[in-house]
Amino acid sequence: MQERVIDFADVAERASKFAFVLRDRAEEIVRSLSGYECASVALDEIDRSVELLVNLHRNRTYFRYRIGGVTSFLPLNQPLYATACFGIVPALLAEDVAVRPPTAMQPHYRALMEAIDLTGFFPNLHISYAGKEEFVAERARTTEAIIFTGSPENGLKVRRHFRRNTLFILNGAGHNPLVIAENADVEAAVTSALRVVLYNQGQDCAGPNSILVHAGRAAEFQSRLSDELHRIEPLVGPYDDRKNIVGPNSDPDHTIRVAQMFQENRRYCVHGGEINPVTGLIRPTVFVRPLREGGNFREFFAPVFYLQPYETDADLAGYFEDEKYGPHAMYVSLFGASPYAESLVETRWHSAESILRETDLHMTEKGYLPYGGMGPAASCIYVNGERVEGATLPQRDIYRHLVEPLLAGAE
Repeated sequence: MQERVIDFADVAERASKFAFVLRDRAEEIVRSLSGYECASVALDEIDRSVELLVNLHRNRTYFRYRIGGVTSFLPLNQPLYATACFGIVPALLAEDVAVRPPTAMQPHYRALMEAIDLTGFFPNLHISYAGKEEFVAERARTTEAIIFTGSPENGLKVRRHFRRNTLFILNGAGHNPLVIAENADVEAAVTSALRVVLYNQGQDCAGPNSILVHAGRAAEFQSRLSDELHRIEPLVGPYDDRKNIVGPNSDPDHTIRVAQMFQENRRYCVHGGEINPVTGLIRPTVFVRPLREGGNFREFFAPVFYLQPYETDADLAGYFEDEKYGPHAMYVSLFGASPYAESLVETRWHSAESILRETDLHMTEKGYLPYGGMGPAASCIYVNGERVEGATLPQRDIYRHLVEPLLAGAE
C-alpha cells in the first residue's frame, strides 16, 4: 500500500505549476475554444480552473491514498473547467483517469488539448474520443469511481454497465430559481439574473428555470431587465467577435427544440423570441407568466428569462411544493426577505447552504466546495448501488467511500 500513499506537497506543486500554464496560455485557450464559446466564458473558465488548482490545500484531507481508476463523462459546457474538476483533480488522487468529452464538443476539445498539453503534465490522464459504448466497454473493469455529468436518465444507462460496487457520482440539473421579494434590491437582482441566465448563452446548470418576482416589484424588474437587454444587443452574435457575450447554441439542433418551447409560450413573450436555426443563435428572450398559472420547470438551455410574478409570500408554495420541483431541487437565490423561502431549510429539499442570500451560484460556486442539491436528479452518488442524495465533490466522495474504508481495513 505504501506506493499509493499521496505526497500532498507534490500534488500542490503540480497543480500550481499547471495553474501557471493556464494563465500563461490564456490567449491560446481562448482561440482554441473560439468556435465553441464566447471569449468571456473561456476566460472565466481559466479563472475558475486556476482558483481550484491553487486552493487544493482546502481539500488536503482527501489526498491521502491513490485509488485505481476514475472514469469521467464531461458535460457539453465549460470544457476546461469541467476537465479541471473531473479530470485533473482525479488524476492527482488516482493511478489511472480517463475523460470523455461529448461528441459535439470533440473537435474543439482536441484544439483545447493542443493548447494546454494536458496529458504531458498529467500522463495518467487519458482523453478518449471513442463512442460512448466503446468507452464504457474499455473502462468497465478498471474503474473504481465514475463521474457523470448529464441527465439522470443517461447516467442510469451508463451506471448499469459498471460493477455495482463502483462509486457513481452524478451531476445532473436543477431548477435554481431566483426569488425577488417585495423589499428586494431590484438592481442587484437584475444584475444577478443577467449573470446566471446569459452565461454561456444559458447552457449552464446554474441557470434558473424560473425567476419568481413579487408582483409589487415585477414591473420595475422587467423594465430594468429590458433596458439592460437593449444595451447588450450589440454584444450578441458569433463567437469569433471577441466582444460578444452571447453566441450560438453549442448544439445547433437544440434550437429547433427551443423554437418549439417558444411557440408554446408565445403569448407570454415580452422581449426577444428570435431564433436562427441555421446559425443556432438564440437572442435573449423574456417571458412573463404569472405563478398562479403554474410554475415553469422546463429547461431551455438558452438565454431565457422566465419571469413569474407572485402576489403574496405564501404564494411561493405554488412553485416549491409542486411535485415537479423536489427531484431537481438545487439552490435558491433570494433577494430581499421572504419568510416562506427562508423556511425551505426546514424541508427535505434544502439546507442553509442551498439558500443563497443576495447572491447567486456564479458568485459562490468553487471547485473545492460541494456542489449540487438534495434533489436526486440534481446531484447524488451511488455507493454499492444505494443512492445517497446531496451535493457532490469528487475528491471528498472518493475519499469517504473508497479510501477511508480501505485504510480502515488495513489498520
